[in-house]
Amino acid sequence: MTPLSGREQTLAELSFAFAPPRHVIRDSVWGDIPLGARELALVDTAPFQRLRRIQQLGFLSWVFPGGNHTRFEHSLGVYHLTRQALIQLLRQPEGARLESRDAAAVLAASLLHDIGHYPFSHSTEELEHEVIRHHEAIGRDLITGPEIAPALVNQWGVDPHTVADMLRPRPGEPSRLHHLVAGALDADKLDYLVRDSQQCNVPYGLVDVDRLLGALCLWWPADRAQPGLAIDEGAVGALEGLVFAKYLMFSNVYWHHTGRIATAMFVRALYEALVGELVGARELEASDDLSLLRLLEERCPPDTLAGSLLRRLLSRDLFKRAVVLSWSHPAFERLAALKRRPAALRDLEHRWSERLSRITGLSIPVGAILLDVPEEKTFTAPFSVICDLPPPGYANPVPWSAVSGLGEDDLARYQRRARRVMILAETAELAAVARTYQHDLLTF
Repeated sequence: MTPLSGREQTLAELSFAFAPPRHVIRDSVWGDIPLGARELALVDTAPFQRLRRIQQLGFLSWVFPGGNHTRFEHSLGVYHLTRQALIQLLRQPEGARLESRDAAAVLAASLLHDIGHYPFSHSTEELEHEVIRHHEAIGRDLITGPEIAPALVNQWGVDPHTVADMLRPRPGEPSRLHHLVAGALDADKLDYLVRDSQQCNVPYGLVDVDRLLGALCLWWPADRAQPGLAIDEGAVGALEGLVFAKYLMFSNVYWHHTGRIATAMFVRALYEALVGELVGARELEASDDLSLLRLLEERCPPDTLAGSLLRRLLSRDLFKRAVVLSWSHPAFERLAALKRRPAALRDLEHRWSERLSRITGLSIPVGAILLDVPEEKTFTAPFSVICDLPPPGYANPVPWSAVSGLGEDDLARYQRRARRVMILAETAELAAVARTYQHDLLTF
């Protein structure tokens, strides 16, 4: 019998991923997504099924009613795109050097990349580090735990720790193929931009996914045993479109002021419940969107700040914008530095209420003034490009900045333009008062 080539061997060992499917998921974005027995061994676990009950966009569905899709369907979409990317890479001569266990691990990681997410995902994550664990640490525990790890070992033939490392590589470890799931051009980003755009009925996140996946290629650095990912120069325009789509989605959807206001109210209510020991961190990890809201309603009396904010939130009685600051304001950086520092942020909010009470003679209760700080994002694409004729002074792979019309200054300006810090007030009248005395509030 003729020995198999490296690429044929890899394809043979990965045949389960490319064989006729046992089941087909009819996805609203990508059409038919084939799933075999190995995929179903992960999908049918309780931690994965929990993702059906966690919305992808949290409170943004209150602004865009169609945006009520879940992390379950997003995870399937990321798996589908990762599978398509692997097929593209394995078709290339350089694919012969890929190891089947790495390819299998990244496929499994693509399915499981959101497995540790909290209810209301990105809203809840604003409390990470100080009062709750990082969602990726929870994901690692689940992937290496008793419900998922046996399926990875017995069905997929991969080490669960290798799968977890694909999602968050440890310092000093080779990247392997993890950039397909978490990187400048990854299946996660491709799916959420297109899916969120389609579900919210906005055009901003439309990306030329087929062109980008079709242009993926491998390159092998001389000093590394692991491959790097690059794109063919013909897809530079599509990659620029991806960067701009991300900017537009954050500017118009993800950082929509109404969604940010609802998030600020929810985060403050949840923080009060956690530090007041009305809800435990482990209970939060095991909850989904609906069960968490029920738990908070049961545990947080209406006369508490947490209970008051929660009930206003559920009836969509939202706080009002008092002051909106861009990056050019002198106080912007000091306020932005309070991101993911909920104790310091709460302390400032309390001081604002007390200061306004002294200045105006009004009785302004604690919690009547809130601060919202969106997460800092970068709109960059540090991706390598393979050129037929590299620019003078460069050799393949060429850095994206050398062949793109978008410079680092442009991308930094996008981020500054989109991100706003907001001071919020519980009523329109109080918002007007805060606006009048904003100089006093911003002197701290």
